[in-house]
Amino acid sequence: MDLYINRDELSRGLARVQSIIERRSTQPVLSHVLLEATADGVQMTATDTEVAYIGHLAAKVEVSGSVAVDAAQLFQVVRSLPEPTLRLQLLPSNQLEIISGRAWFRVPGLPAEDYPTLPPFASRSSIRVVDAELRRLVDQVHFAVATDDTRYGLNGAYLEAREGAEGWSLRMVATDGHRLCAADAKVEGEPVITPQMLVPRKALQVMRKLLSGSGDQVVLDFGEGAIRIVHEDQTFWFRMLDGVFPDYHVVVPKAGGYLVRVRKDEFSSTLKRVSILVQDRVRPVRFAFEDGELEIGIDSRDKGEVRERIAVDYSGTPMKVGFNVRYLQEVVSVLSEEYLQFELSTPLAPCMLRAAGDQGGDDRAFFVVMPMRLD
Repeated sequence: MDLYINRDELSRGLARVQSIIERRSTQPVLSHVLLEATADGVQMTATDTEVAYIGHLAAKVEVSGSVAVDAAQLFQVVRSLPEPTLRLQLLPSNQLEIISGRAWFRVPGLPAEDYPTLPPFASRSSIRVVDAELRRLVDQVHFAVATDDTRYGLNGAYLEAREGAEGWSLRMVATDGHRLCAADAKVEGEPVITPQMLVPRKALQVMRKLLSGSGDQVVLDFGEGAIRIVHEDQTFWFRMLDGVFPDYHVVVPKAGGYLVRVRKDEFSSTLKRVSILVQDRVRPVRFAFEDGELEIGIDSRDKGEVRERIAVDYSGTPMKVGFNVRYLQEVVSVLSEEYLQFELSTPLAPCMLRAAGDQGGDDRAFFVVMPMRLD
């Protein structure tokens, strides 16, 4: 193998696979990335056997060949090199030589034959979705996936195909038992999804790096217990978790509660200031809703007290509700609209949040946060 490749092109490709490789695996080859040079360029493959990434990089290939190299080490080397053009040459005993100007590296590799072969993928249905919309789905739900491995059915994001008057949409839902996030995106085609299959946390992390948020379309292929995403010159494949996701509809509040409309930026700034005195994430912050005003505050013997009032559009019964402030901050961080809408009923009932438009709540996403009992 002997080729010339752009440093930044190779660096970007290696950056995408850092969250896939297994650094502590009992199989050392899983910490490596497979480089295969052909007349068409370089194909880069990374996998942990549950998640896989294949990327195609432009390169001037003088001699074809392949080798598996430690992905983390190669990434550190490549991004440190001084010149924009790199020469990669495979030497005997799977040694990879890297030359950039006056800088020279030789790193050990493994035979390409030792790298795991990806299983065949049989597509049952295929849809197309705008890159930015799929990225939005992931951004708006990923933080609610449970991290408690004993609750297996909550350790991934649930996918649901929904048919409406304007065609099909894809809904992604995640919950950790304390809050629930759901987001919808319109798609082209009919998704056929195996029931009770969950997108694992690791796959969501990779998707956030893979998707650029552009207006280009992404192809999603649904197989038996697996999904394949094809985007430009990249292919991402992952197995879905075989877990039972709870019926999330039972915790979604019904219409008929009190509505609160607040300017998002002002609300976000207030949360940031109040959270300075929050000792831990289990301590509730007090939200006192009154006519035209919301007071947010906390009283802490060790840290002190803070109160701040902001103007809101509210004309219901005065109500005090306790919330985990971090949960609200995470919701606010993934909404780009100017206003946020609360839907309340009682101090201990689930609270619905969503972006607020001129005609009411934005139907593309909603968030349910369980309140906390105030002392």
